[in-house]
Amino acid sequence: MSTEVRMPCVLICALFIAGVATAQSKVKKPAADPKAFYEDCGDDRPCLFDHPADIPNNVLDALWVSKEVQSERDESKDLNRETFAKYFKAIVIHLSNPKEIDYVLLSESPVGGVDAPWFWIVRFDHAHSKVIFFTFANGFEILRTRNNGYPDIRSDAATASTIYTEIYHYDGQKYVLVHRYHKENTP
Repeated sequence: MSTEVRMPCVLICALFIAGVATAQSKVKKPAADPKAFYEDCGDDRPCLFDHPADIPNNVLDALWVSKEVQSERDESKDLNRETFAKYFKAIVIHLSNPKEIDYVLLSESPVGGVDAPWFWIVRFDHAHSKVIFFTFANGFEILRTRNNGYPDIRSDAATASTIYTEIYHYDGQKYVLVHRYHKENTP
């Protein structure tokens, strides 16, 4: 091939590669879902629940019939379906695939514990949402290890005397506790 033909071909290829590289650099990747959820926030904990998502009615329906909320309903005369939504803050995440929506919910009094907040994960479905995880803990983290296509979860709670860590695996329907560790909480 002569130099007269080769030089324009090289320039065209270089411009094409530069154009592709520029176009790819402008494609924004969606922000990664948070992996740690705590009631409080600070230097190492973002304030995730300061800007909560709207909670669909069928997610609230799934919470309303959960055994934890049923227990609170039995004990509290102030808890009714009309005012129920105001006791929750939610964050949208995607546990197993970007097309499936999950809600992490944090409850406030009178729905919740005295020593530690209550957290739920509800799998959103337009027809029938479902609670797939519950813990009362200071917070929880989504881990890299997986079971049945879903990430494992570790929750942490502390009292004045003990620190608790629990590991949950997805069993195909919901998260189940598989390990519980505790150690003395010494200053």
